[in-house]
Amino acid sequence: MTRRPIRLTRHLRAATLGLLLAGVAVVPAMAGVVLRASSDVGAAQVTLGDLFNGLPADTAALIAFPAPAPGETMTINARQLDGMARRAEIAWQPSTGVEEVVVSRRGVRVPREQIDALIIDALERAPGTGNSTSFRLDYTGRAPEIVVAETVMPRPRVVDFIHDSRTERFSARIEVDQGDGLAPLVVVCAGRATAVVDVPVLRERLASGSVIGPNDIDLISVERRRLNNQQVTDPNQLIGQALRRPGYPGRPLMARDVGTPEVIRKGAMVTMIFRRGGLVLTAQGEALDSAGDGETVRVLNARSRNTVYGVVAPDGTVEVGDAGPSIARN
Repeated sequence: MTRRPIRLTRHLRAATLGLLLAGVAVVPAMAGVVLRASSDVGAAQVTLGDLFNGLPADTAALIAFPAPAPGETMTINARQLDGMARRAEIAWQPSTGVEEVVVSRRGVRVPREQIDALIIDALERAPGTGNSTSFRLDYTGRAPEIVVAETVMPRPRVVDFIHDSRTERFSARIEVDQGDGLAPLVVVCAGRATAVVDVPVLRERLASGSVIGPNDIDLISVERRRLNNQQVTDPNQLIGQALRRPGYPGRPLMARDVGTPEVIRKGAMVTMIFRRGGLVLTAQGEALDSAGDGETVRVLNARSRNTVYGVVAPDGTVEVGDAGPSIARN
Protein backbone atom coordinates (compact mmCIF):
# COMPACT_ATOMS: atom_id res chain seq x y z
CA MET A 1 0.00 0.00 0.00
CA THR A 2 1.42 3.43 -0.97
CA ARG A 3 1.27 5.80 1.95
CA ARG A 4 0.50 9.47 1.43
CA PRO A 5 3.17 11.98 2.46
CA ILE A 6 2.44 13.72 5.73
CA ARG A 7 2.82 17.50 5.74
CA LEU A 8 4.40 19.11 8.78
CA THR A 9 1.51 20.43 10.89
CA ARG A 10 1.36 23.80 12.66
CA HIS A 11 1.71 22.00 16.00
CA LEU A 12 4.75 20.12 14.76
CA ARG A 13 6.23 23.35 13.34
CA ALA A 14 5.91 24.94 16.74
CA ALA A 15 7.58 21.97 18.40
CA THR A 16 10.33 22.05 15.81
CA LEU A 17 11.02 25.73 16.26
CA GLY A 18 11.07 25.23 20.01
CA LEU A 19 13.69 22.55 19.70
CA LEU A 20 15.80 24.66 17.40
CA LEU A 21 15.51 27.80 19.51
CA ALA A 22 16.42 25.84 22.63
CA GLY A 23 19.34 23.96 21.17
CA VAL A 24 20.91 25.72 18.22
CA ALA A 25 20.18 29.42 18.53
CA VAL A 26 23.89 30.31 18.56
CA VAL A 27 25.20 28.01 15.81
CA PRO A 28 27.44 30.13 13.58
CA ALA A 29 26.75 30.42 9.86
CA MET A 30 28.41 27.80 7.73
CA ALA A 31 29.19 27.46 4.05
CA GLY A 32 28.85 24.48 1.72
CA VAL A 33 25.52 23.34 3.13
CA VAL A 34 23.41 21.34 0.64
CA LEU A 35 19.77 20.38 1.04
CA ARG A 36 18.98 16.70 0.78
CA ALA A 37 16.22 15.72 -1.68
CA SER A 38 15.11 12.87 0.56
CA SER A 39 16.06 11.27 3.82
CA ASP A 40 15.58 7.74 5.04
CA VAL A 41 15.69 7.56 8.83
CA GLY A 42 15.47 4.71 11.30
CA ALA A 43 15.23 6.65 14.56
CA ALA A 44 12.16 8.19 16.15
CA GLN A 45 13.53 11.73 15.60
CA VAL A 46 14.74 13.58 12.52
CA THR A 47 18.00 15.49 12.94
CA LEU A 48 19.28 18.51 11.05
CA GLY A 49 21.83 16.21 9.45
CA ASP A 50 18.96 14.21 7.98
CA LEU A 51 17.88 17.37 6.13
CA PHE A 52 21.15 19.09 5.22
CA ASN A 53 24.53 17.82 4.05
CA GLY A 54 27.70 19.66 5.01
CA LEU A 55 26.85 20.46 8.64
CA PRO A 56 29.35 20.15 11.49
CA ALA A 57 28.83 16.93 13.45
CA ASP A 58 27.43 18.63 16.54
CA THR A 59 24.90 20.62 14.52
CA ALA A 60 23.97 17.64 12.34
CA ALA A 61 23.14 15.63 15.49
CA LEU A 62 20.57 18.15 16.78
CA ILE A 63 16.96 16.94 16.74
CA ALA A 64 14.71 18.84 14.34
CA PHE A 65 11.31 17.14 14.83
CA PRO A 66 9.71 13.72 15.49
CA ALA A 67 10.02 11.23 12.66
CA PRO A 68 6.92 9.84 10.94
CA ALA A 69 5.57 6.46 11.96
CA PRO A 70 7.52 3.44 10.68
CA GLY A 71 6.79 2.85 7.02
CA GLU A 72 5.36 6.35 6.51
CA THR A 73 6.72 9.55 4.99
CA MET A 74 6.36 13.29 5.52
CA THR A 75 7.30 16.19 3.28
CA ILE A 76 9.08 19.28 4.64
CA ASN A 77 8.56 22.27 2.34
CA ALA A 78 10.81 25.21 1.47
CA ARG A 79 9.23 27.61 3.95
CA GLN A 80 9.64 25.17 6.83
CA LEU A 81 13.21 24.40 5.81
CA ASP A 82 14.05 28.10 5.51
CA GLY A 83 12.71 28.70 9.03
CA MET A 84 14.81 25.89 10.45
CA ALA A 85 17.94 27.13 8.67
CA ARG A 86 17.44 30.73 9.85
CA ARG A 87 16.92 29.82 13.48
CA ALA A 88 19.87 27.42 13.44
CA GLU A 89 21.96 30.01 11.58
CA ILE A 90 22.69 27.55 8.81
CA ALA A 91 23.99 29.13 5.61
CA TRP A 92 21.21 27.90 3.39
CA GLN A 93 18.07 29.46 1.94
CA PRO A 94 15.64 28.35 -0.76
CA SER A 95 16.35 29.65 -4.24
CA THR A 96 13.11 28.66 -5.98
CA GLY A 97 10.64 28.30 -3.15
CA VAL A 98 9.70 24.77 -4.20
CA GLU A 99 12.53 22.93 -2.47
CA GLU A 100 11.44 20.11 -0.19
CA VAL A 101 12.76 17.08 1.64
CA VAL A 102 10.79 13.85 1.75
CA VAL A 103 11.51 12.10 5.04
CA SER A 104 10.81 8.35 5.21
CA ARG A 105 10.92 6.23 8.33
CA ARG A 106 12.35 2.77 7.91
CA GLY A 107 10.48 -0.08 9.50
CA VAL A 108 9.93 -3.80 9.58
CA ARG A 109 6.85 -4.86 7.66
CA VAL A 110 5.01 -7.94 8.87
CA PRO A 111 4.57 -10.20 5.80
CA ARG A 112 1.04 -10.55 4.51
CA GLU A 113 1.44 -14.34 4.77
CA GLN A 114 2.10 -14.05 8.50
CA ILE A 115 -1.04 -11.98 9.03
CA ASP A 116 -3.09 -14.43 6.95
CA ALA A 117 -1.72 -17.31 9.01
CA LEU A 118 -2.81 -15.62 12.24
CA ILE A 119 -6.36 -15.20 10.97
CA ILE A 120 -6.54 -18.73 9.57
CA ASP A 121 -5.32 -20.09 12.90
CA ALA A 122 -8.12 -18.17 14.61
CA LEU A 123 -10.60 -19.53 12.05
CA GLU A 124 -9.54 -23.12 12.64
CA ARG A 125 -10.22 -22.68 16.35
CA ALA A 126 -13.54 -20.90 15.81
CA PRO A 127 -16.76 -22.94 16.18
CA GLY A 128 -18.65 -23.89 13.04
CA THR A 129 -15.75 -23.98 10.57
CA GLY A 130 -15.81 -27.78 10.23
CA ASN A 131 -12.77 -29.71 9.09
CA SER A 132 -11.58 -27.34 6.39
CA THR A 133 -7.87 -27.42 5.84
CA SER A 134 -7.73 -24.19 3.86
CA PHE A 135 -9.43 -20.83 3.61
CA ARG A 136 -9.42 -18.07 1.01
CA LEU A 137 -9.29 -14.66 2.69
CA ASP A 138 -10.89 -11.68 0.99
CA TYR A 139 -10.37 -8.52 3.04
CA THR A 140 -12.88 -5.71 3.07
CA GLY A 141 -11.04 -2.70 1.67
CA ARG A 142 -7.27 -2.76 1.96
CA ALA A 143 -5.45 -5.79 3.29
CA PRO A 144 -4.04 -5.17 6.78
CA GLU A 145 -0.57 -3.66 6.99
CA ILE A 146 1.63 -3.73 10.07
CA VAL A 147 4.95 -1.86 10.16
CA VAL A 148 7.02 -1.41 13.32
CA ALA A 149 10.35 0.25 14.05
CA GLU A 150 13.35 -1.57 12.62
CA THR A 151 14.66 -2.14 16.14
CA VAL A 152 11.60 -4.21 17.06
CA MET A 153 11.05 -7.88 16.29
CA PRO A 154 7.39 -7.92 15.24
CA ARG A 155 5.28 -10.55 16.97
CA PRO A 156 1.66 -9.83 16.03
CA ARG A 157 -1.18 -11.59 17.84
CA VAL A 158 -4.94 -11.78 17.44
CA VAL A 159 -6.57 -10.45 20.60
CA ASP A 160 -10.18 -10.37 19.41
CA PHE A 161 -11.83 -12.47 16.71
CA ILE A 162 -15.42 -12.78 15.53
CA HIS A 163 -16.58 -15.22 12.85
CA ASP A 164 -20.02 -15.98 11.44
CA SER A 165 -19.93 -19.46 9.86
CA ARG A 166 -23.21 -18.83 8.02
CA THR A 167 -22.06 -15.72 6.15
CA GLU A 168 -18.35 -16.58 6.39
CA ARG A 169 -17.68 -13.00 7.54
CA PHE A 170 -14.98 -12.30 10.11
CA SER A 171 -13.41 -9.39 11.97
CA ALA A 172 -10.08 -9.44 13.79
CA ARG A 173 -8.17 -7.12 16.10
CA ILE A 174 -4.42 -7.59 15.83
CA GLU A 175 -1.85 -6.14 18.22
CA VAL A 176 1.93 -5.93 17.98
CA ASP A 177 4.37 -4.49 20.51
CA GLN A 178 6.30 -1.39 19.39
CA GLY A 179 8.94 -1.33 22.12
CA ASP A 180 10.36 1.81 23.77
CA GLY A 181 7.51 1.78 26.27
CA LEU A 182 4.96 2.61 23.56
CA ALA A 183 1.46 1.21 23.56
CA PRO A 184 0.93 -1.78 21.23
CA LEU A 185 0.11 -0.99 17.63
CA VAL A 186 -3.49 -2.04 16.90
CA VAL A 187 -4.76 -3.03 13.46
CA VAL A 188 -8.39 -3.96 12.84
CA CYS A 189 -9.38 -5.89 9.73
CA ALA A 190 -12.48 -7.62 8.39
CA GLY A 191 -13.52 -9.68 5.41
CA ARG A 192 -14.75 -13.06 4.26
CA ALA A 193 -13.06 -16.40 4.91
CA THR A 194 -14.23 -18.92 2.33
CA ALA A 195 -13.55 -22.57 3.14
CA VAL A 196 -11.90 -24.22 0.13
CA VAL A 197 -10.87 -27.76 -0.74
CA ASP A 198 -8.23 -28.86 -3.26
CA VAL A 199 -9.81 -31.22 -5.77
CA PRO A 200 -8.18 -33.10 -8.67
CA VAL A 201 -9.00 -32.15 -12.26
CA LEU A 202 -7.65 -33.22 -15.63
CA ARG A 203 -4.89 -31.14 -17.20
CA GLU A 204 -5.99 -31.90 -20.76
CA ARG A 205 -8.95 -33.45 -22.54
CA LEU A 206 -8.91 -37.26 -22.43
CA ALA A 207 -11.03 -39.61 -24.50
CA SER A 208 -13.44 -42.10 -23.02
CA GLY A 209 -11.60 -45.23 -21.88
CA SER A 210 -8.34 -43.37 -21.20
CA VAL A 211 -6.54 -44.50 -18.07
CA ILE A 212 -5.67 -41.57 -15.79
CA GLY A 213 -2.05 -41.27 -14.68
CA PRO A 214 -0.38 -38.97 -12.11
CA ASN A 215 0.76 -36.57 -14.83
CA ASP A 216 -2.81 -36.15 -16.08
CA ILE A 217 -3.94 -34.47 -12.84
CA ASP A 218 -3.86 -30.91 -11.49
CA LEU A 219 -5.31 -29.58 -8.24
CA ILE A 220 -7.64 -26.59 -8.04
CA SER A 221 -9.28 -24.91 -5.05
CA VAL A 222 -13.07 -25.22 -4.94
CA GLU A 223 -15.38 -23.67 -2.38
CA ARG A 224 -16.38 -26.38 0.05
CA ARG A 225 -20.03 -25.37 -0.06
CA ARG A 226 -20.12 -26.04 -3.82
CA LEU A 227 -18.99 -29.66 -3.49
CA ASN A 228 -21.30 -32.65 -3.26
CA ASN A 229 -20.58 -36.13 -1.96
CA GLN A 230 -20.25 -37.52 -5.50
CA GLN A 231 -17.27 -35.34 -6.46
CA VAL A 232 -13.83 -36.93 -6.24
CA THR A 233 -11.57 -35.01 -3.82
CA ASP A 234 -8.70 -37.49 -3.51
CA PRO A 235 -6.32 -37.76 -6.52
CA ASN A 236 -5.58 -41.38 -5.57
CA GLN A 237 -9.19 -42.23 -6.39
CA LEU A 238 -8.51 -41.23 -10.02
CA ILE A 239 -5.02 -42.56 -10.71
CA GLY A 240 -5.23 -45.87 -12.54
CA GLN A 241 -8.94 -45.45 -13.27
CA ALA A 242 -10.43 -45.23 -16.75
CA LEU A 243 -12.79 -42.53 -17.95
CA ARG A 244 -16.29 -43.76 -18.71
CA ARG A 245 -16.94 -40.66 -20.81
CA PRO A 246 -14.69 -37.94 -22.29
CA GLY A 247 -12.96 -35.85 -19.63
CA TYR A 248 -12.32 -32.11 -19.91
CA PRO A 249 -9.59 -30.01 -18.29
CA GLY A 250 -10.33 -28.02 -15.16
CA ARG A 251 -13.61 -29.75 -14.33
CA PRO A 252 -14.01 -31.68 -11.05
CA LEU A 253 -14.86 -35.34 -11.70
CA MET A 254 -17.71 -37.34 -10.25
CA ALA A 255 -17.29 -40.88 -8.97
CA ARG A 256 -19.51 -42.09 -11.82
CA ASP A 257 -17.14 -40.56 -14.40
CA VAL A 258 -14.44 -43.18 -13.80
CA GLY A 259 -14.19 -46.91 -13.35
CA THR A 260 -11.85 -49.86 -13.54
CA PRO A 261 -9.96 -49.93 -16.89
CA GLU A 262 -11.48 -52.31 -19.40
CA VAL A 263 -9.76 -55.67 -19.70
CA ILE A 264 -12.57 -57.13 -21.79
CA ARG A 265 -14.48 -55.18 -24.39
CA LYS A 266 -18.09 -55.97 -25.27
CA GLY A 267 -18.28 -58.38 -28.22
CA ALA A 268 -14.77 -59.76 -27.76
CA MET A 269 -14.14 -63.49 -27.65
CA VAL A 270 -12.89 -64.60 -24.23
CA THR A 271 -11.81 -67.79 -22.52
CA MET A 272 -14.03 -69.01 -19.68
CA ILE A 273 -12.34 -71.08 -16.97
CA PHE A 274 -13.99 -73.28 -14.35
CA ARG A 275 -11.81 -74.65 -11.53
CA ARG A 276 -12.79 -77.13 -8.84
CA GLY A 277 -10.13 -79.16 -7.08
CA GLY A 278 -7.92 -80.51 -9.80
CA LEU A 279 -10.64 -80.13 -12.46
CA VAL A 280 -10.19 -77.32 -14.99
CA LEU A 281 -12.72 -76.76 -17.77
CA THR A 282 -12.34 -74.11 -20.49
CA ALA A 283 -14.60 -72.85 -23.24
CA GLN A 284 -14.84 -69.90 -25.60
CA GLY A 285 -17.52 -67.30 -25.35
CA GLU A 286 -18.54 -63.80 -26.37
CA ALA A 287 -18.41 -61.01 -23.78
CA LEU A 288 -21.83 -59.37 -23.53
CA ASP A 289 -20.43 -56.40 -21.56
CA SER A 290 -17.23 -54.47 -21.23
CA ALA A 291 -15.56 -55.05 -17.87
CA GLY A 292 -12.35 -54.48 -15.95
CA ASP A 293 -10.19 -56.58 -13.66
CA GLY A 294 -12.26 -57.99 -10.79
CA GLU A 295 -15.62 -57.00 -12.29
CA THR A 296 -18.43 -59.42 -13.12
CA VAL A 297 -19.23 -59.91 -16.78
CA ARG A 298 -21.83 -61.86 -18.80
CA VAL A 299 -20.44 -64.30 -21.35
CA LEU A 300 -22.37 -66.16 -24.08
CA ASN A 301 -21.07 -69.71 -24.53
CA ALA A 302 -20.17 -69.99 -28.20
CA ARG A 303 -21.35 -73.64 -28.45
CA SER A 304 -24.23 -74.04 -26.00
CA ARG A 305 -25.48 -70.43 -26.42
CA ASN A 306 -25.96 -70.37 -22.64
CA THR A 307 -25.19 -67.13 -20.80
CA VAL A 308 -22.98 -67.41 -17.72
CA TYR A 309 -21.52 -64.90 -15.28
CA GLY A 310 -17.88 -64.74 -14.36
CA VAL A 311 -15.22 -62.51 -12.82
CA VAL A 312 -12.64 -60.93 -15.09
CA ALA A 313 -9.02 -61.86 -14.39
CA PRO A 314 -6.09 -59.52 -15.16
CA ASP A 315 -5.13 -61.60 -18.20
CA GLY A 316 -8.58 -61.21 -19.75
CA THR A 317 -9.89 -64.69 -18.93
CA VAL A 318 -13.20 -65.11 -17.09
CA GLU A 319 -13.37 -67.26 -13.97
CA VAL A 320 -16.82 -68.86 -13.66
CA GLY A 321 -18.28 -70.62 -10.66
CA ASP A 322 -21.39 -72.81 -10.46
CA ALA A 323 -21.96 -72.46 -14.19
CA GLY A 324 -18.79 -74.44 -14.78
CA PRO A 325 -20.46 -77.64 -16.01
CA SER A 326 -22.55 -75.70 -18.52
CA ILE A 327 -19.55 -74.16 -20.23
CA ALA A 328 -18.43 -77.59 -21.33
CA ARG A 329 -21.71 -78.46 -23.01
CA ASN A 330 -21.79 -78.53 -26.79
